[in-house]
Amino acid sequence: MFKHLKRTALPQGLITGVILGLAAAMPAQAQQSAKLSYHWGPKHPASAFANEFAERITERSDGALSVQVFPSGQLFGIRDVLGGVSSGAVQIGMAVGVVSFPPLNKNYYVTTLPGVFGSYDEIRGFFDETEAGRGIMDDITSSAGIEIVGYNPVGPSALFTTRENVTSIKDYEGVSARVLSDSERPQWEAFNAGRMVSLPTSEVYTALQSGMVDTVSTVPGAIESYSWWDYFKTAQLPYSQFNDAYIIANAAWLDSLTPEMRTLVEEVGAEISQEATAAIMEASMATLKTFEEMGGSIVTFDGDALEELRMVERDQILPQLMENLDPDVAQAALDYVGSQ
Repeated sequence: MFKHLKRTALPQGLITGVILGLAAAMPAQAQQSAKLSYHWGPKHPASAFANEFAERITERSDGALSVQVFPSGQLFGIRDVLGGVSSGAVQIGMAVGVVSFPPLNKNYYVTTLPGVFGSYDEIRGFFDETEAGRGIMDDITSSAGIEIVGYNPVGPSALFTTRENVTSIKDYEGVSARVLSDSERPQWEAFNAGRMVSLPTSEVYTALQSGMVDTVSTVPGAIESYSWWDYFKTAQLPYSQFNDAYIIANAAWLDSLTPEMRTLVEEVGAEISQEATAAIMEASMATLKTFEEMGGSIVTFDGDALEELRMVERDQILPQLMENLDPDVAQAALDYVGSQ
Protein backbone atom coordinates (compact mmCIF):
# COMPACT_ATOMS: atom_id res chain seq x y z
CA MET A 1 0.00 0.00 0.00
CA PHE A 2 1.27 3.47 -0.78
CA LYS A 3 2.16 5.86 1.95
CA HIS A 4 -1.17 7.71 1.99
CA LEU A 5 -2.70 4.59 3.49
CA LYS A 6 -0.76 4.63 6.72
CA ARG A 7 -0.21 1.60 8.93
CA THR A 8 -0.12 1.51 12.68
CA ALA A 9 2.29 -0.42 14.85
CA LEU A 10 -0.10 -0.45 17.79
CA PRO A 11 -2.21 -3.56 18.44
CA GLN A 12 -5.89 -3.18 17.58
CA GLY A 13 -6.99 -4.05 21.10
CA LEU A 14 -4.78 -1.41 22.64
CA ILE A 15 -6.00 1.29 20.28
CA THR A 16 -9.63 0.36 20.82
CA GLY A 17 -9.17 0.22 24.58
CA VAL A 18 -7.59 3.67 24.70
CA ILE A 19 -10.37 5.16 22.58
CA LEU A 20 -13.11 3.53 24.64
CA GLY A 21 -11.54 4.95 27.78
CA LEU A 22 -11.38 8.41 26.27
CA ALA A 23 -14.98 8.16 25.05
CA ALA A 24 -16.25 7.23 28.49
CA ALA A 25 -14.67 10.33 29.98
CA MET A 26 -15.72 12.60 27.15
CA PRO A 27 -18.63 15.05 27.61
CA ALA A 28 -21.42 14.66 25.09
CA GLN A 29 -20.57 17.92 23.33
CA ALA A 30 -16.99 16.74 22.73
CA GLN A 31 -18.08 13.72 20.77
CA GLN A 32 -17.72 14.08 17.02
CA SER A 33 -19.66 13.07 13.96
CA ALA A 34 -18.61 12.73 10.35
CA LYS A 35 -20.51 12.35 7.09
CA LEU A 36 -19.55 9.68 4.57
CA SER A 37 -20.82 9.96 0.99
CA TYR A 38 -20.83 7.44 -1.84
CA HIS A 39 -22.76 6.99 -5.06
CA TRP A 40 -23.21 3.21 -5.28
CA GLY A 41 -26.61 1.62 -5.00
CA PRO A 42 -27.44 -0.68 -2.09
CA LYS A 43 -26.72 -3.89 -4.05
CA HIS A 44 -23.24 -2.87 -5.18
CA PRO A 45 -20.48 -4.88 -3.42
CA ALA A 46 -18.59 -1.68 -2.60
CA SER A 47 -21.58 -0.34 -0.66
CA ALA A 48 -21.33 -3.07 1.96
CA PHE A 49 -17.69 -2.27 2.67
CA ALA A 50 -18.37 1.48 2.77
CA ASN A 51 -21.06 0.84 5.37
CA GLU A 52 -18.79 -1.51 7.30
CA PHE A 53 -16.06 1.14 7.40
CA ALA A 54 -18.47 3.59 9.04
CA GLU A 55 -19.89 1.01 11.45
CA ARG A 56 -16.52 -0.17 12.72
CA ILE A 57 -15.30 3.34 13.47
CA THR A 58 -18.52 4.22 15.26
CA GLU A 59 -18.55 1.00 17.28
CA ARG A 60 -14.87 0.89 18.21
CA SER A 61 -14.88 4.50 19.32
CA ASP A 62 -18.01 3.79 21.37
CA GLY A 63 -19.66 6.65 19.55
CA ALA A 64 -16.88 9.15 20.21
CA LEU A 65 -16.60 9.38 16.42
CA SER A 66 -19.96 8.63 14.80
CA VAL A 67 -19.85 8.19 11.03
CA GLN A 68 -23.16 8.83 9.28
CA VAL A 69 -23.53 7.26 5.83
CA PHE A 70 -25.22 8.93 2.85
CA PRO A 71 -25.44 6.28 0.10
CA SER A 72 -26.74 6.18 -3.48
CA GLY A 73 -25.60 9.70 -4.36
CA GLN A 74 -27.87 11.34 -1.77
CA LEU A 75 -25.26 14.06 -1.26
CA PHE A 76 -22.69 13.61 -4.02
CA GLY A 77 -22.55 11.58 -7.21
CA ILE A 78 -19.63 9.72 -8.72
CA ARG A 79 -18.26 12.83 -10.43
CA ASP A 80 -18.49 15.29 -7.55
CA VAL A 81 -17.72 13.34 -4.38
CA LEU A 82 -14.08 14.46 -4.50
CA GLY A 83 -15.22 18.09 -4.48
CA GLY A 84 -17.51 17.36 -1.56
CA VAL A 85 -14.69 15.94 0.53
CA SER A 86 -12.18 18.54 -0.60
CA SER A 87 -14.50 21.38 0.40
CA GLY A 88 -15.32 19.81 3.75
CA ALA A 89 -19.02 19.48 2.93
CA VAL A 90 -18.50 15.84 3.93
CA GLN A 91 -15.55 14.50 5.85
CA ILE A 92 -15.22 11.11 4.11
CA GLY A 93 -16.07 9.88 0.63
CA MET A 94 -15.63 6.94 -1.71
CA ALA A 95 -13.93 8.14 -4.90
CA VAL A 96 -13.49 6.06 -8.06
CA GLY A 97 -9.95 6.88 -9.10
CA VAL A 98 -10.35 7.00 -12.88
CA VAL A 99 -13.29 9.41 -12.52
CA SER A 100 -12.09 11.67 -9.70
CA PHE A 101 -8.32 11.90 -10.07
CA PRO A 102 -7.40 12.68 -13.72
CA PRO A 103 -8.76 16.27 -13.58
CA LEU A 104 -6.16 16.91 -10.85
CA ASN A 105 -3.36 14.95 -12.49
CA LYS A 106 -3.77 13.52 -15.98
CA ASN A 107 -1.13 10.90 -15.26
CA TYR A 108 -3.58 8.89 -13.17
CA TYR A 109 -4.82 7.68 -16.55
CA VAL A 110 -1.80 5.37 -16.47
CA THR A 111 -4.11 2.89 -14.71
CA THR A 112 -6.21 2.61 -17.88
CA LEU A 113 -3.41 1.53 -20.22
CA PRO A 114 -4.65 -1.70 -21.80
CA GLY A 115 -2.63 -4.81 -21.11
CA VAL A 116 -0.30 -3.11 -18.58
CA PHE A 117 -1.64 -3.59 -15.05
CA GLY A 118 -3.02 -7.03 -14.33
CA SER A 119 -4.12 -6.66 -10.72
CA TYR A 120 -4.88 -4.23 -7.92
CA ASP A 121 -1.57 -5.10 -6.29
CA GLU A 122 0.31 -3.93 -9.38
CA ILE A 123 -1.57 -0.63 -9.57
CA ARG A 124 -1.12 0.12 -5.89
CA GLY A 125 2.49 -0.99 -5.97
CA PHE A 126 3.20 1.43 -8.79
CA PHE A 127 1.80 4.37 -6.79
CA ASP A 128 3.54 3.26 -3.62
CA GLU A 129 6.91 2.00 -4.78
CA THR A 130 7.94 4.14 -7.75
CA GLU A 131 9.00 7.76 -7.80
CA ALA A 132 6.68 8.51 -10.72
CA GLY A 133 3.71 6.87 -8.99
CA ARG A 134 4.30 8.59 -5.67
CA GLY A 135 4.58 11.92 -7.44
CA ILE A 136 1.18 11.48 -9.07
CA MET A 137 -0.57 10.58 -5.84
CA ASP A 138 1.18 13.27 -3.80
CA ASP A 139 0.06 15.86 -6.32
CA ILE A 140 -3.55 14.64 -6.26
CA THR A 141 -3.88 14.52 -2.49
CA SER A 142 -2.15 17.84 -1.83
CA SER A 143 -4.12 19.63 -4.57
CA ALA A 144 -7.44 18.37 -3.27
CA GLY A 145 -6.63 18.65 0.42
CA ILE A 146 -7.42 15.01 1.06
CA GLU A 147 -5.81 11.94 2.58
CA ILE A 148 -6.32 8.40 1.33
CA VAL A 149 -7.16 6.11 4.25
CA GLY A 150 -8.18 2.96 2.40
CA TYR A 151 -9.25 1.16 -0.74
CA ASN A 152 -12.70 -0.08 -1.74
CA PRO A 153 -12.25 -1.38 -5.30
CA VAL A 154 -15.29 -1.47 -7.56
CA GLY A 155 -14.11 -4.40 -9.65
CA PRO A 156 -12.59 -5.27 -13.00
CA SER A 157 -14.18 -3.86 -16.16
CA ALA A 158 -15.83 -6.00 -18.82
CA LEU A 159 -17.79 -4.97 -21.90
CA PHE A 160 -21.55 -5.38 -21.68
CA THR A 161 -23.82 -4.94 -24.69
CA THR A 162 -27.41 -5.46 -25.73
CA ARG A 163 -26.09 -7.19 -28.85
CA GLU A 164 -25.98 -10.95 -29.18
CA ASN A 165 -23.49 -13.20 -30.96
CA VAL A 166 -20.46 -11.05 -30.14
CA THR A 167 -17.42 -13.02 -31.30
CA SER A 168 -14.87 -10.30 -32.18
CA ILE A 169 -14.32 -6.56 -31.89
CA LYS A 170 -15.92 -6.16 -35.32
CA ASP A 171 -19.25 -6.92 -33.66
CA TYR A 172 -19.04 -3.62 -31.76
CA GLU A 173 -19.08 -1.56 -34.93
CA GLY A 174 -21.83 1.04 -34.79
CA VAL A 175 -22.69 0.61 -31.09
CA SER A 176 -23.87 3.51 -28.98
CA ALA A 177 -21.39 3.43 -26.11
CA ARG A 178 -21.72 5.11 -22.75
CA VAL A 179 -18.52 6.85 -21.64
CA LEU A 180 -17.80 7.91 -18.08
CA SER A 181 -14.27 9.25 -18.57
CA ASP A 182 -12.22 10.39 -21.53
CA SER A 183 -9.95 7.37 -21.16
CA GLU A 184 -12.70 5.24 -22.72
CA ARG A 185 -12.93 7.20 -25.96
CA PRO A 186 -9.86 5.74 -27.74
CA GLN A 187 -11.25 2.24 -27.31
CA TRP A 188 -14.61 3.08 -28.83
CA GLU A 189 -12.94 4.95 -31.67
CA ALA A 190 -10.82 1.88 -32.39
CA PHE A 191 -13.94 -0.32 -32.27
CA ASN A 192 -15.74 2.02 -34.73
CA ALA A 193 -18.58 2.84 -32.36
CA GLY A 194 -21.45 4.73 -33.91
CA ARG A 195 -21.54 7.27 -31.10
CA MET A 196 -20.32 7.92 -27.59
CA VAL A 197 -22.66 9.31 -24.94
CA SER A 198 -21.35 10.82 -21.70
CA LEU A 199 -23.69 9.85 -18.88
CA PRO A 200 -23.54 9.72 -15.08
CA THR A 201 -24.38 6.42 -13.43
CA SER A 202 -27.87 7.56 -12.43
CA GLU A 203 -28.92 8.03 -16.08
CA VAL A 204 -27.62 4.79 -17.61
CA TYR A 205 -30.69 2.64 -16.93
CA THR A 206 -33.01 5.09 -18.66
CA ALA A 207 -30.55 5.40 -21.54
CA LEU A 208 -30.51 1.63 -21.99
CA GLN A 209 -34.29 1.56 -21.78
CA SER A 210 -34.68 4.19 -24.51
CA GLY A 211 -31.88 2.85 -26.69
CA MET A 212 -29.76 5.97 -26.28
CA VAL A 213 -26.91 3.64 -25.34
CA ASP A 214 -26.56 -0.08 -25.90
CA THR A 215 -23.02 -0.85 -24.77
CA VAL A 216 -21.15 -0.06 -21.55
CA SER A 217 -17.68 -0.78 -20.20
CA THR A 218 -18.31 -1.35 -16.52
CA VAL A 219 -17.78 -3.59 -13.53
CA PRO A 220 -20.03 -6.62 -12.95
CA GLY A 221 -21.24 -5.19 -9.66
CA ALA A 222 -22.80 -2.26 -11.50
CA ILE A 223 -25.01 -4.35 -13.78
CA GLU A 224 -26.57 -5.99 -10.74
CA SER A 225 -26.68 -2.97 -8.46
CA TYR A 226 -28.43 -0.76 -11.02
CA SER A 227 -30.33 -3.59 -12.81
CA TRP A 228 -28.59 -2.83 -16.10
CA TRP A 229 -28.64 -6.54 -16.78
CA ASP A 230 -32.32 -6.09 -17.63
CA TYR A 231 -31.09 -5.02 -21.07
CA PHE A 232 -27.65 -6.52 -21.60
CA LYS A 233 -27.39 -9.73 -23.61
CA THR A 234 -23.62 -10.29 -23.66
CA ALA A 235 -20.67 -9.85 -21.30
CA GLN A 236 -17.30 -9.93 -23.02
CA LEU A 237 -14.07 -10.93 -21.31
CA PRO A 238 -11.14 -10.77 -20.62
CA TYR A 239 -11.33 -7.89 -18.17
CA SER A 240 -9.97 -4.69 -19.65
CA GLN A 241 -8.82 -2.91 -16.48
CA PHE A 242 -8.97 -2.97 -12.69
CA ASN A 243 -10.92 -0.07 -11.24
CA ASP A 244 -9.80 1.07 -7.83
CA ALA A 245 -11.85 3.25 -5.53
CA TYR A 246 -10.39 5.11 -2.59
CA ILE A 247 -11.63 5.95 0.88
CA ILE A 248 -10.73 9.62 1.01
CA ALA A 249 -10.87 11.95 4.00
CA ASN A 250 -10.70 15.71 4.22
CA ALA A 251 -7.11 16.37 5.33
CA ALA A 252 -7.93 19.25 7.67
CA TRP A 253 -10.64 17.19 9.37
CA LEU A 254 -8.34 14.20 9.71
CA ASP A 255 -5.64 16.41 11.23
CA SER A 256 -8.15 17.76 13.75
CA LEU A 257 -8.72 14.30 15.26
CA THR A 258 -6.84 13.13 18.31
CA PRO A 259 -3.88 10.85 17.45
CA GLU A 260 -5.78 7.86 18.83
CA MET A 261 -8.91 8.60 16.79
CA ARG A 262 -6.91 9.21 13.62
CA THR A 263 -5.13 5.92 14.13
CA LEU A 264 -8.48 4.18 14.46
CA VAL A 265 -9.67 5.63 11.15
CA GLU A 266 -6.47 4.48 9.42
CA GLU A 267 -6.59 1.08 11.10
CA VAL A 268 -10.15 0.43 9.95
CA GLY A 269 -9.26 1.71 6.48
CA ALA A 270 -6.46 -0.84 6.24
CA GLU A 271 -8.79 -3.65 7.31
CA ILE A 272 -11.48 -2.70 4.81
CA SER A 273 -8.87 -2.42 2.07
CA GLN A 274 -7.75 -5.99 2.57
CA GLU A 275 -11.24 -7.43 2.90
CA ALA A 276 -12.79 -5.49 0.02
CA THR A 277 -9.97 -6.34 -2.36
CA ALA A 278 -10.18 -10.04 -1.54
CA ALA A 279 -13.96 -10.05 -2.02
CA ILE A 280 -14.38 -8.02 -5.20
CA MET A 281 -13.03 -10.53 -7.71
CA GLU A 282 -15.13 -13.32 -6.25
CA ALA A 283 -18.21 -11.10 -6.22
CA SER A 284 -17.60 -10.11 -9.85
CA MET A 285 -17.48 -13.72 -10.99
CA ALA A 286 -20.60 -14.53 -8.96
CA THR A 287 -22.46 -11.69 -10.67
CA LEU A 288 -21.40 -12.92 -14.11
CA LYS A 289 -22.62 -16.40 -13.22
CA THR A 290 -26.00 -14.99 -12.19
CA PHE A 291 -26.12 -12.96 -15.41
CA GLU A 292 -25.58 -16.16 -17.36
CA GLU A 293 -28.29 -17.96 -15.38
CA MET A 294 -30.66 -15.12 -16.31
CA GLY A 295 -30.06 -15.85 -19.99
CA GLY A 296 -27.09 -13.63 -20.71
CA SER A 297 -24.06 -14.87 -22.61
CA ILE A 298 -20.45 -14.64 -21.41
CA VAL A 299 -17.99 -14.52 -24.28
CA THR A 300 -14.27 -14.81 -23.58
CA PHE A 301 -12.13 -13.83 -26.54
CA ASP A 302 -9.38 -16.30 -27.33
CA GLY A 303 -7.41 -17.40 -30.36
CA ASP A 304 -7.74 -15.05 -33.33
CA ALA A 305 -10.31 -12.85 -31.59
CA LEU A 306 -7.99 -12.25 -28.65
CA GLU A 307 -5.00 -11.62 -30.90
CA GLU A 308 -7.03 -9.08 -32.88
CA LEU A 309 -8.06 -7.35 -29.63
CA ARG A 310 -4.47 -7.21 -28.39
CA MET A 311 -3.26 -5.86 -31.70
CA VAL A 312 -5.85 -3.07 -31.67
CA GLU A 313 -4.97 -2.27 -28.06
CA ARG A 314 -1.27 -2.19 -28.87
CA ASP A 315 -1.43 -0.31 -32.18
CA GLN A 316 -4.41 2.04 -31.76
CA ILE A 317 -5.63 2.41 -28.18
CA LEU A 318 -2.37 2.37 -26.20
CA PRO A 319 -0.63 5.05 -28.35
CA GLN A 320 -3.58 7.43 -27.95
CA LEU A 321 -3.73 6.97 -24.20
CA MET A 322 0.01 7.39 -23.86
CA GLU A 323 -0.23 10.76 -25.64
CA ASN A 324 -2.19 11.99 -22.63
CA LEU A 325 0.54 10.94 -20.18
CA ASP A 326 3.98 12.26 -19.47
CA PRO A 327 6.36 9.90 -21.31
CA ASP A 328 8.36 9.12 -18.18
CA VAL A 329 5.18 8.03 -16.35
CA ALA A 330 4.13 5.61 -19.06
CA GLN A 331 7.62 4.15 -19.22
CA ALA A 332 7.81 3.88 -15.43
CA ALA A 333 4.59 1.86 -15.43
CA LEU A 334 5.86 -0.48 -18.14
CA ASP A 335 9.17 -0.90 -16.31
CA TYR A 336 7.47 -1.54 -12.98
CA VAL A 337 5.07 -4.18 -14.28
CA GLY A 338 7.86 -5.79 -16.25
CA SER A 339 9.93 -6.14 -13.07
CA GLN A 340 7.20 -7.89 -11.10
